[in-house]
This record gives sequence, structure tokens and C-alpha cells, in this order.
Amino acid sequence: MIIQAGFDLQILIRPLVVQEGRVLPKLVAVALDADMQLDGIKIVSDEFAGSLTPHLEAILDWMDLDWSRYFAIGHAGIWPENDYYSESPVLQEAKTLEAAAAQRGLRMIGHFGIDETGYMSDGPHSYFDQYGLIEGLPPTMSHWVHSKHGKCG
Repeated sequence: MIIQAGFDLQILIRPLVVQEGRVLPKLVAVALDADMQLDGIKIVSDEFAGSLTPHLEAILDWMDLDWSRYFAIGHAGIWPENDYYSESPVLQEAKTLEAAAAQRGLRMIGHFGIDETGYMSDGPHSYFDQYGLIEGLPPTMSHWVHSKHGKCG
């Protein structure tokens, strides 16, 4: 799968976390290569209880450091809606994961949570290079340059 057309974490993660209308206690990692091509998807845990800490090494060890460059995580459970300043434990743990990943040459580009009420994303969950807060990512929408739909009228 080439990510040039852009993708949405929800499309990749939701079917693994939500099945038959039920949110299952899963933690999922998605790895991408240097060109933002899908490298792999892994269910890291079938028993995610809201804390990333017990799973940090499993997430990082799964990725091939010779191939993977970027990754995102998704899981059952969301954080308080007004908590975009990383006060929730799961958001603090995600920052720890992001720092540990950086030491291995990996860049965390998304964190996605799902519950019965909907989903939350701490950071972008699609078209990563189009967000002003994230610099230095390869283009994911370069195909639009040659498309008749690529220009606003």
C-alpha cells in the first residue's frame, strides 16, 4: 500500500479495535517506511487496559529499524476531550513512547483512541505532511499536483 494518496489511521485501526459494534481492548501499531509506505500493522495487545507503559518495548521492538521510520498507535479508550495539553496518563505515556522511539531513529506521527462515543486523535491521523505542526515529513498528497482536482478554483 502506497501512502501517497494519504490514509487515515481510523481506516486501518478501527476494524481491529471495533468488531461487531463492540470496542475490544486492543492496542495496535502501524509502521511506515521512509516514503510513508505501509510497512506493517500489528495488534500489540488484546488486553489493553488503558496504559501504554507495559507495552512500550513491544511496540518499539516489533518495528524493523532498517525499514520502518514512522509509526502511529491506536487503542481502545479515549482521553478527556479538553485534555490536549497531555495531562492524561495515556498521553504522558505516549510522550515517553515518542521519546524512546526517537532514540531508535523512529518518529511517532499519530496516536488514536476509540470508544463507544467516537474517537480522539492526539495529532494528525491522516495526510500527515499537511499539518503545520509537523515538518520534515515526505509528501503524502503529491499525486494531486497532476490531478485536475489538485487546484482550488
